[in-house]
Amino acid sequence: MPDSNNDKFILKLVPCNRCGNPFMVKNDQKSEGEIICENCIKLEQRKKQLASFVIESQNEIKTSIKLYEDQLESAKTQDNKKFFYEKIKKQSEILTRSVELLKKIEETNDEKYIDEYKILFEKLKKESS
Repeated sequence: MPDSNNDKFILKLVPCNRCGNPFMVKNDQKSEGEIICENCIKLEQRKKQLASFVIESQNEIKTSIKLYEDQLESAKTQDNKKFFYEKIKKQSEILTRSVELLKKIEETNDEKYIDEYKILFEKLKKESS
């Protein structure tokens, strides 16, 4: 039985348009638009999941800041006011850090920032409860 070229997969090595890493594609695969590797596709999916998580978390932070502001206004002693002021300050710093990390994630596509972001919000949830 003769070998038939129709039954064989012929692959070629191409660079990913985003990260530049080479990967294999079928030789007959159309190269319309960007050629993106599996790692970059997975990274985009993680970024989308993170974005929805971020929006939810930032809304929680904003709500907690508003609650602390209300409690600060109704606090009678200076110690209580200082306590609520420190809580507001801490939540604001976390919110600022979350915005900075989101910018880094968008600019660099580096997974270490995604992991750093998740660690930050795990820490936030522990501190908030």
